[in-house]
Amino acid sequence: MSETDSSPSEFASHDWWDHYQETVNTDEEMQVRGHDKFNENFYVEIGDDRFLIKMDGGKVDDVVANPGMNEEWSFGVEGDRTAWEEFVQETPPAFNHEIIASHYRSAVQNEDGHLQLTGNNKKIFQNLRAFQRALDLMRKTNNNGGGL
Repeated sequence: MSETDSSPSEFASHDWWDHYQETVNTDEEMQVRGHDKFNENFYVEIGDDRFLIKMDGGKVDDVVANPGMNEEWSFGVEGDRTAWEEFVQETPPAFNHEIIASHYRSAVQNEDGHLQLTGNNKKIFQNLRAFQRALDLMRKTNNNGGGL
């Protein structure tokens, strides 16, 4: 992961993503859900910043800030910074507490302020449990182990 200008404790800073990688890679539930088969790279877009999460066997291999055209991913989650900050709260507000609920509000109800899934729908749903857990662990990372 390349350096950013963010402070170490700031959401989505370089150090935050390092902590996220450690959180995912040591999470017992993720080991069950990822079960060595979750190998689909995905991205999270937080406002104007995109982060590629490279998965290998249910573990985060690397996080790449603002990936280039030669990087590959199967799907992603996009939202403004406020929606992401709500999503990673220890107790998030309704409809920003879970990715499918948030996506529904954004894609179906056409409401602002929610996260939206993009990319290969088949791969999203083939990997949904592990993908959801990986996203939920963003909350745990942001709250120093709390919330999950």
